[in-house]
Amino acid sequence: MTHTHLNLFPTEKRASWPDLFDHAISVLHASWERDWCTLPVVLQQCIDFLSLTNDEQVLATQQLLSAARELANAAELNCHDDSDYLEPKYHNRRHTAEVLVAITLLTEIESEISRNRQLDWMAAALLAALAHDFQHTGRVNTKPSEIEQGSMQATLPILEHHNVSQEWQECITHVVHRSDFALVAENHQQVQGQAFEWSRQWLTVLLNEADILSSSVSTFGEELGRALASEWQLIGFPAHEVVATAKGRDAFLKSLHFSSNASRVLQVQDRIQSQLL
Repeated sequence: MTHTHLNLFPTEKRASWPDLFDHAISVLHASWERDWCTLPVVLQQCIDFLSLTNDEQVLATQQLLSAARELANAAELNCHDDSDYLEPKYHNRRHTAEVLVAITLLTEIESEISRNRQLDWMAAALLAALAHDFQHTGRVNTKPSEIEQGSMQATLPILEHHNVSQEWQECITHVVHRSDFALVAENHQQVQGQAFEWSRQWLTVLLNEADILSSSVSTFGEELGRALASEWQLIGFPAHEVVATAKGRDAFLKSLHFSSNASRVLQVQDRIQSQLL
């Protein structure tokens, strides 16, 4: 697969959002197996799809996208240049790319439904997707947001280098810290009954949803479950024995939360329901 011909978002499929999502993730999985397209390429296609490249960008949007591009490059270089770094089986560049695609579609759908297109927030969503597992260790948290804090510690110098404002740094930090799976239910409770708006709370929920969207779909979920089992087996985490089993997957699916209008457009709950034992 040549990177120049990578087509994550074919326009003819845009009428069907679930099909568009499945197509994009299938392309990523094929690329991962044969000739990895790289995160900078995925990021640029997400930027193009969201039309974030126009000449009317505000300075904040430009700074957020510049930081996102450096973060995508850094993630690739980290895997190629650091001989001591063992890329996790699940929390790897493919997962980051999946989250990028998912949050791209979620933010695009929400902006269309609300008729409120905020380019800086959409750029921040892409940046948060790249940051949320940056330099992931392949381990599990021993205290709340432990790994997520490490990801942000590695990300903040990049944000500062691109003059991302303190306000946006605090927003991205909040969203990434709240991507700890143990906090997801509480995050959804905070927006329960509230209409979508561009805010920290809703961006957190969109990242939470993007984080597990691929795993929630039967087409990709079982393979990703096996990858997570392999990752956990390497560190002796007991859940590796059950996470990829039928019962483990059923328990995982029943634990998931989706609150956004975009997730309903993507038919996520229906697709989950069809898989339950």
